[in-house]
Amino acid sequence: MKRELLIGMSDKKDAMRCSISLLRAFSWVKAHEDTIRRTLLLTVIYLLPALSILQPIVLDPDIWWHLRTGKWIVSNGALPVTDPFSVYGEGKPWIAYSWLFDVWMYGLVYTFGEQAIIFCTLAFSLLILMVLHKLLSGRVRDFTVLCGVLALCSFALVKVFTPRPWLWTILGVALTLNVILAFREKKTCRWYWLLPVVYVLWANVHVQFVVGLGLLGLACLAPILDHVARSFSFKGLADVTWRSGQWRKLLGLAITCGLATLANPYHVHVYSVVIDYASQTGFRDVISEMQAPTFRSISDWALLVLFAYALIVLGRRPFWSSFDVLLLSVAAYCAFRGQREAWLLVIAAVSVIRSSGPHESAMQPSGVQTIPLAPVALCVCMGVACLVGYLGLSNTKVQENTAQLYPVQAALFLEKQDYAGQLYNHFDWGGYLIWRLPDLKVSMDGRGHVHGETRVKQSVLTWNGGSHWKDDQDLNASEIVIAKKETALTAILRLDSRFHVAYEDQVAVVFARSEQRTEPIPSSTFLSSTIAGALTRTW
Repeated sequence: MKRELLIGMSDKKDAMRCSISLLRAFSWVKAHEDTIRRTLLLTVIYLLPALSILQPIVLDPDIWWHLRTGKWIVSNGALPVTDPFSVYGEGKPWIAYSWLFDVWMYGLVYTFGEQAIIFCTLAFSLLILMVLHKLLSGRVRDFTVLCGVLALCSFALVKVFTPRPWLWTILGVALTLNVILAFREKKTCRWYWLLPVVYVLWANVHVQFVVGLGLLGLACLAPILDHVARSFSFKGLADVTWRSGQWRKLLGLAITCGLATLANPYHVHVYSVVIDYASQTGFRDVISEMQAPTFRSISDWALLVLFAYALIVLGRRPFWSSFDVLLLSVAAYCAFRGQREAWLLVIAAVSVIRSSGPHESAMQPSGVQTIPLAPVALCVCMGVACLVGYLGLSNTKVQENTAQLYPVQAALFLEKQDYAGQLYNHFDWGGYLIWRLPDLKVSMDGRGHVHGETRVKQSVLTWNGGSHWKDDQDLNASEIVIAKKETALTAILRLDSRFHVAYEDQVAVVFARSEQRTEPIPSSTFLSSTIAGALTRTW
């Protein structure tokens, strides 16, 4: 009996302890309800890019030639002097301006497999959102507005969250703008001297470091423009800081960052790549990512809403500065001219939204900076882990899905058969074939500064079955053609007696040069054969 009483008393004590613990937990949650709600909301916003990035497939076609470049550098212990990957670039000078990115990505893939490409992209994307969050939280008083703008940024940047070296450019521009705004608002910036170090890395990762230098140049020029406009009694300008101590420091920082970009293996010659890209504007006609937004996706509309909100904020200010006006104008021109520059408008809009006039310099945001970063980071990591498990992200799954997009089996066939000779391939597949078939030089790949806009246009027209397809010198000189199954040129080559089908699967068709070389089929013959075949299938 005593034993049963003791057991009953023990159970009651345990129940009381459990109740007290639950009450304490409930009281803590009640006391921190606002912080928990805000933490969860920020977690959802940070996870928005993960929904599109954490797909078990590598969609970006350019990452493959970056990996091959990294492998070449590691294997040879030096940077390439001439192009080792294409027939057209063989023996010609080539500047591998993103060599540090290439080596870094190859090291990750070599160690962790192809899934490392996806995780690295996600890590950089989250880091970019963190910097944008910092830019916003320093000035936005309303937490709802902060979350709304940050969510718009997440949607607008989805298209550029790809495994490209431009992720470092986006991060570098955001960091540069953070320093510039600190100087312009006369705030203490203790780590601004680290910015030249960022530019040293940047110059070895991506050639668009010139955007950051342009931003620094605009920050130095804007006070002069404001001073000139003010001398003409133009009202509405913010107080200028020309010739002030802050302006001199900013000018010195800009010069130092410019000199820091020369700390790369190519030194000043890396700027020749910038000149090449700037002079070749014809890529916008054939490369979709360089064309204007079509407003058929939520990312395009998010960018437009963000731009409109930035204009409203800028228009309501009692004081304007040429820096904000010129930055937003140039960024809008670039973004609405080419989709790949959408990130520039996002950063410019965030800077305008967060910028404050002189009368607001002492304003402190309420409830925005009080949320610890650690709980948000922990929740984001848990959310990423759940998404990885749900989507089944693994190296095996990535390779299986990659085989449905790239000519994996066709490349394996060419390896087993030990084919040799000149290769002709599609623009989208050039990067993968560089990575997968190192012994065969491709005819075309995504390195626009190597092939030039004329050759890229000719290749696209040939694969689309344009009227001058038979004049394509690369095709006429090729011994092997790896073709997408559903393209016009594939249908043409099936009727061309110069080639025969050596291999075919659901993704690719391999054409090999026939022993008896004949002239290409006339366009009229191909057209009549195609029409006759279509009528036969219909009948």
